[in-house]
Amino acid sequence: MVLSIIGMNNWFWDLGRNPIIISILDLFLWQFLYPVTLFVFFLKKVKHPFVETKKSTLLYIPFVILSVVNILISLDTIFSVYEMIFLYKEEVIFYFYKIVSISSIVFPVVLMLFSAKYIFYTKTKIAIKWIKWIWIFISFLELYGIVLEGQRFLYGSKMSLTFLWIAVSVFMYWLIYKGLYQFKLSNEQYEVRQLLNRSTKDIRPPIKKDTNPYIDQLMTLIQQEHIHHNPDLSRDLVAKRLGISSGYLSQQINTNCDMNFSEFINHYRVNDIKQMILDPEFDKYSLLAIGMEAGFKSKTTFYTAFKKETGMSPNTFKKEQK
Repeated sequence: MVLSIIGMNNWFWDLGRNPIIISILDLFLWQFLYPVTLFVFFLKKVKHPFVETKKSTLLYIPFVILSVVNILISLDTIFSVYEMIFLYKEEVIFYFYKIVSISSIVFPVVLMLFSAKYIFYTKTKIAIKWIKWIWIFISFLELYGIVLEGQRFLYGSKMSLTFLWIAVSVFMYWLIYKGLYQFKLSNEQYEVRQLLNRSTKDIRPPIKKDTNPYIDQLMTLIQQEHIHHNPDLSRDLVAKRLGISSGYLSQQINTNCDMNFSEFINHYRVNDIKQMILDPEFDKYSLLAIGMEAGFKSKTTFYTAFKKETGMSPNTFKKEQK
């Protein structure tokens, strides 16, 4: 919505027109709001705790304060509701808008750089590749916007914003597509989960001899609680559930099953996926939704593990079985 308001504002600016609705919308300095909403969006996607604190509301202070000052000035200079009288009025207003112009360049850049720190340089178990692409695209838009704003600030001239808003439109269409795709994928994952919860298939370990009792307990967790479907499952988490050390768990899996922990868990994920592919009830769901619900965090890890286990891709396996 904020981008739409800014875009409409600049469209009329290019046309040299200033309808009353634009004058009203111009009362608020939206260029200090959209960087905050983007920053909060990025931090929410990487699940950073800062967005849940009261301190995050401080980010909106520049938008609120500068908008209030702009409203007070505009009610005098544009709407003639009253007249403010103070020394050096014209100079104060002139320098206020110069500060706004500089800040509208600096403020978004600072927040984008801070968000880059959390997106690119913080280790996370969340699949955020598409978030990185959003950040890169917006950064290019920001760079182009900085050039335009710098031109206006240094030379007092305005450049056409047509190309900028074409790029914004392309970005918005891509974002909508990505959102609908993610929504469809989430719905499919939910339905796959409901079907899996009804499954009570017997699961046996790929053992080469009598198993350790802890392996038996692990198999119970896999069969009854489907812990292998948790994409954040780790060796430490499983060891804690079993009441043993992570090193001892790895040793027992390797001794009894001739696998490491990741191979062991992926073995059962792939087994579940193969069963779902063979089950007609799952025919209407995408392979990616099935793989993600089986516990894989991304398409790449899913396809890699599946091919390692079966010697073929999920698509090839499905074609050969149908």
